[in-house]
Amino acid sequence: MYYNPTNLLAQLFLFLLLLSFTSCSTFTGELDSEMSEVIHIRNNGADIPAYIYGNGASKVFIILIHGGPGGNGLEYRCGYFSEELEANYAMVYTDQRGQGSSHGHYTSSDMNISQMVEDLQVLVLTLKAEYGSDISVFLLGHSWGGELGTAYMVEKDYQNEINGWIEANGAHDIPMLNEEAVDMFITIGEEQIALNKNVDFWEEVLDAVSDIPDGGITVDEGGTINLYAHQAETKLDEVNGSEGCGKGPLQSIFFSPTNPITTSISGNVASSLLIDEIDQLSYTNQLHKITTPSLFLWGKYDFVVPPALGVSALEKVSSEDKELFIFENSGHSPMDAEPQAFTDAIIQFVERNR
Repeated sequence: MYYNPTNLLAQLFLFLLLLSFTSCSTFTGELDSEMSEVIHIRNNGADIPAYIYGNGASKVFIILIHGGPGGNGLEYRCGYFSEELEANYAMVYTDQRGQGSSHGHYTSSDMNISQMVEDLQVLVLTLKAEYGSDISVFLLGHSWGGELGTAYMVEKDYQNEINGWIEANGAHDIPMLNEEAVDMFITIGEEQIALNKNVDFWEEVLDAVSDIPDGGITVDEGGTINLYAHQAETKLDEVNGSEGCGKGPLQSIFFSPTNPITTSISGNVASSLLIDEIDQLSYTNQLHKITTPSLFLWGKYDFVVPPALGVSALEKVSSEDKELFIFENSGHSPMDAEPQAFTDAIIQFVERNR
């Protein structure tokens, strides 16, 4: 009889994985108050790293779902935001399939949101198997990570594994995002022109978006919106400069915790494979499924993912404990522009729901 060793190994791995997940035992050792560990999960051909730093003794693990598509987890590990959260909790900076330092052997058809949601679920269950079923797990998704995290929260009963959902400037509704960004460009652009501030830039923006329709925005038009959105907040006196992860090109090359060249290459590939799926994706009509405590954090001047999405999410989720913070001097990354207020909001939320 012929035995396929690959299939046998896969069946053995699956058996051990299910055994660990169905075990009701609790981790009996002491978790380190200064954790510095890397674990890897393997799911459907992808090998995905998760870097764990911080206060494991708290038994609170916050999984950071990075932006992009095309980012990586460790790029968020800098400044007051990460230092303060690591002092209180264990931060899990994970990469995503096809991004950052993840690797593996799978086809392009395996690069989709549903598969990435499964990857995230495997990570959650692995943390509980490794560090005890009594740990508290929170998800923190920023930008694209807010879209992926929302997909996780409305999928099956996965949210039952989570103590709380934190969405920071999350892109959970791309059509709404584009339409609200155009409205912001027009409203704030006209205000800035009237104040005689950066007139050339705002006139260029208004000219570029004037022909974009209210509905059915194309991929190319969405790209134009995104390009100007990242520039727009840098033109406003109201938005604070970065106090966190903002880096120039030399810092990114020589002092980044990840390789910026390989990250950029893999990120571009991942983004191109996902763009068709996410271009018209909207979870707004599914937000009512979320009953887990939810915290929404937004910058007032975020043109990339306008705060209207946070307002909508607060209204739609069914969570009894839900709250929205709008940071008055922030754009797309309030963890950099207003790190203390941003971090304090997270800590208060976690302490209520741990």
